[in-house]
Amino acid sequence: MKTMNLFTLTRADNTEDFSRLLGVLSGSRTARKVSAHEAATLRSLTNQLAAGLKALLAEENAGGDWLKFLDGFWFSYTIAHISKEFDLLKFSENGDYVLNIELKSEAIEEDRIKKQLEQNRYYLSNVSRTIYSYTYVMENNTLYYLNSRNYLKVTDMSALADALRKPAFELFVTEDLDCYFRASDYLISPVGSPERLLQGKYFLTNQQWDFRRLILSRLQSDSEEPSPIISIAGIAGTGKTLLLFDLALVLSKKKRVLFLHGAPLLKGHLILDERLKKVWIISATEMEASGEILYPADWDYLLIDEANRISPDWLEDLLRRAQAAGIPCILTHDPHSMVEAIHSVKETEAVMERWCTQSLEFTGNIRINRPMYSFMRALFSLRDSSEGPDYSAIEILYADSEADAEALISHYQASGFEHLRLEAETAESGTLLGAEYEKVLLVMDRTYYYDADGRLCTKEQDAALLSLLYEGILRTKEALCILVKENKELFSQLLKIRI
Repeated sequence: MKTMNLFTLTRADNTEDFSRLLGVLSGSRTARKVSAHEAATLRSLTNQLAAGLKALLAEENAGGDWLKFLDGFWFSYTIAHISKEFDLLKFSENGDYVLNIELKSEAIEEDRIKKQLEQNRYYLSNVSRTIYSYTYVMENNTLYYLNSRNYLKVTDMSALADALRKPAFELFVTEDLDCYFRASDYLISPVGSPERLLQGKYFLTNQQWDFRRLILSRLQSDSEEPSPIISIAGIAGTGKTLLLFDLALVLSKKKRVLFLHGAPLLKGHLILDERLKKVWIISATEMEASGEILYPADWDYLLIDEANRISPDWLEDLLRRAQAAGIPCILTHDPHSMVEAIHSVKETEAVMERWCTQSLEFTGNIRINRPMYSFMRALFSLRDSSEGPDYSAIEILYADSEADAEALISHYQASGFEHLRLEAETAESGTLLGAEYEKVLLVMDRTYYYDADGRLCTKEQDAALLSLLYEGILRTKEALCILVKENKELFSQLLKIRI
């Protein structure tokens, strides 16, 4: 995708030609179809900007090329993975300055205009120091400006024309805007970054917003049906836990919320438990191990994260008590998680299926990068190998002795890699759940092999090790190193995937 000149783009006088021209100018064969309202709004804005620029140059007796100030715009740019879209963006060459203009064909409340510009500023502030934020409304021909103190005011086209003429925008980013944005910078892990959750420095994807609205509407319904039990499924990194904590924040404004985690609590859980009012965070597995009985009626809402790690009997008893007490319940689980060594996932999923009144499922993955996810799929099944993904962030190493392995591990740890040990004790502790790591090192030894169908297996069918491998890769944000120890056949197979 490339930048374009707004005046050139808006000379198309019908919607079909506008969409075709957008594809040509942006260099994208898959440019989306633009609605008549969008095209008309952008055309109206551009015509007024062109008139304003001509007038300013005439006043200054400057003459010259007014068209150049309308160069360098990104139209309908979307941040990969998280579906965050901006109507118009223009970046200075070094990225320090950015101009954001949102387009509205019809008048809407000023609070909504301000909220959108504030959200946009959050995403853009990770890239730029100075942000100019505008919204143009065609219906009433009004231009709004959000200043650096988040004060929204009505302004005129001359102010926007002046912004376009700033020296910082003489040179601008024309290609590869994606390199400025990383989904992992915006979509947090609440347990890994509790302070950002507490400070409200996070935003939800479109799908998270959809599920949020649906769930809150269901919880606030006056229906006489039994209290809802809603399940949210999705693999690691799809945003289940963030959505669950966001719901906890909303619900706890007026009610008491019990937040159960299906593994031992991590440091982030403890911080949130201490700081969040009217939210109690408890380890379900630790409570189950202690033999203590949980009474959901002591709270108003029951939220359960990683529900598939809870034993089926304990979960069934909990859900029975919750429904008998009329306590709404929302639970999350990973349908692809491999925790068979702990208990039968199928039995736990059967419990959820019996009790849940509504099931939602996340699609895609928002925190793990796509090459990492693609590699993980190929690793577990050679038949899922595909050409094309960029695996440059993934290293495959080999050690033919314990001593060499230890030397390589120490070297990579010194370079910032976290060595996640693939051991049954780690699987049972659940310490990976909710955690995230920039760089991860995993060691695969003679325990691992591929069967005749190309599926990754372990000797003695140790599912706990497969579970750890799965969790370790999905919780890697930037770089992955797999060290194969004393297993040349496996090393050769992994190299074929990597290449």
